[in-house]
Amino acid sequence: MEPPLSIRLDERLRSDLEQEATARDIPLSQLIRELLETGAKSARLDRIRRDSARVASYVAATRPAQALFEEAGRTHGS
Repeated sequence: MEPPLSIRLDERLRSDLEQEATARDIPLSQLIRELLETGAKSARLDRIRRDSARVASYVAATRPAQALFEEAGRTHGS
């Protein structure tokens, strides 16, 4: 396990997070961990989508790239 991470929260944010943790009946640290995990997964998926869109734009604009994808999409041996 990694060593603890220290973060500073302003009073309003901490109060909001504490209220949410209480409403969920979980410790504040667990709530923050869950929120960070959700945010990290979302950021990763957003990055993948952006990268995929860049590849799609490149392929759409580049004939050699289109040919590569067409070749890769054919059944082997045909």
